[in-house]
Amino acid sequence: MNAQADLILVNGKITTMSDSADVPSEVPAIAVGCGKVLAVGDDAAVRARAGENTHVIDLEGARVIPGLIDSHVHFVRAGRTWNDELRWENVYSLADALDLVAARAASLPDGVWIRVIGGWDERQFAEGRGPTREELDRVAPANPVYVQMQYTYAVFNTVGMEALGLDEAGVAASPDPAGFQRDASGGLTGRGDGMKLMTWFYRQLPAPSQEEQVASTIALSREFARLGMTGAIDGGGVNTGPEAYGAIYEAWRRGELKTRVRLFKHATRQGTEPEDFAGYLRFESPRFGDDILRMSGIGEVLMYRTHDRVAEPADYGEEAMAETKALLTDLAAKRWTVQIHVHQREFFLKLLDTMEEIDKVHPIIDLRWGFVHAESTYREDIERLRALGAGLLFQSLFRYNGESAIAAWGEERVTHSPELRDLTDAGIPIGFGSDAMRVASYNPFHSMQWFLTGLTVSGTPTLRAPHLLSREEILRGYTAGGAWFTYEDGHRGRLVPGQLADLAVLNRDYFAVPVEEIHLLESDLTLLGGEVVWDSGRYSARLA
Repeated sequence: MNAQADLILVNGKITTMSDSADVPSEVPAIAVGCGKVLAVGDDAAVRARAGENTHVIDLEGARVIPGLIDSHVHFVRAGRTWNDELRWENVYSLADALDLVAARAASLPDGVWIRVIGGWDERQFAEGRGPTREELDRVAPANPVYVQMQYTYAVFNTVGMEALGLDEAGVAASPDPAGFQRDASGGLTGRGDGMKLMTWFYRQLPAPSQEEQVASTIALSREFARLGMTGAIDGGGVNTGPEAYGAIYEAWRRGELKTRVRLFKHATRQGTEPEDFAGYLRFESPRFGDDILRMSGIGEVLMYRTHDRVAEPADYGEEAMAETKALLTDLAAKRWTVQIHVHQREFFLKLLDTMEEIDKVHPIIDLRWGFVHAESTYREDIERLRALGAGLLFQSLFRYNGESAIAAWGEERVTHSPELRDLTDAGIPIGFGSDAMRVASYNPFHSMQWFLTGLTVSGTPTLRAPHLLSREEILRGYTAGGAWFTYEDGHRGRLVPGQLADLAVLNRDYFAVPVEEIHLLESDLTLLGGEVVWDSGRYSARLA
């Protein structure tokens, strides 16, 4: 006897992402019960699963997609301070951004910090620049303010400099005194440049209480739901060591975490790698957890000395690669999944060589190892990736940083970095994501629009055809593609019978909206395992 549905959606355009000939790629109706998809098909057949207490919603033609999975995002770190930060991802003028700071200052007691910590780029502003110390002083004269643009620079207002002791003595005691900008007379401007200072600043800022961090993490999971995201693969992140996970564990224990989070952990900072990884391998277990929160692997940073950027190669010398090989060998022997941060082609090829050596002793083909970023991946790498069973996790980093990539690599190279069409056609596992919150927008539709157009926020072309994929291929990379990396491609990421009922009813049709408006998409209704975790109000009356 067929189980009765808790909820039935009819008269819609439901994208199933099915890989089976038995389930169409698009259907008008879906039945959900016991946290899973019970049936999909035509309205009449699906309505047959209704019982006395079943809610039935007429979608009136709305598009439904599987819940989105950001396959590389720094959810844990962002969750700790989400309620404590202003977000500028969707602000397109500096004047509006400063108005937000002014409004926050008006709502807070004097002396309370105001923070904008990444997720935006000055080129998205009509003015083409970020704020100055003087502008921040004007809009928040009595509150310390910290504004960080990716890992490029940060600006304090005067009260913020005083609060952190950033006078001449404080600057001299910092890890990079030369990174502080000075005016023509040699005075400090309030700006500091470079990742070394960004990470140091972050550690100096007062941390919210544990209870505030828990509330922030819960709020972030609700924000993900608003954008149709039901899953996040967390890549650890700078300043995210073993002590950073208390808030997400507590949100999970309370049953208030409304995003499926998969944890990849790495060391706290350079020099702690041996101690931190030894602890993980001794006390953690791969794939331990439940359908909401699970420890999935190690990454993205293995050794801080090899942590590169698009324009900044790192240490890939003999000693560094020997350390990397020793760590990867231990992980392979103990059957851990690994995800590795890599931008530079030289490092990528050395990692392939190292993995092939390890694979001869400890086969890794079924461990689903992945390369994060990996823009310099080309068709010539396909057979090596396939032999290792490795996948690729790509983000829309060139949406903000395309001009920097062109300056570092040249326009021609950037047009096919990576060679997405060849990799996709070859069946290499691919997951898409954002790399938010510091260096990119967390909004999945911002990323999806970039994968369709290759245009930066200022309109500069980066990745180009034929390596710009179709809307369906991009959606697959944000759903079933992401699920592959945590052994869940048969469990979620598709709206087919038996899989988890994670879905989003969009406010506009992803497949029909003009490409330049995709970044405006949101969810009107998001389900996580059949539970309503976001409702814009459009369907509230029919869910009562």
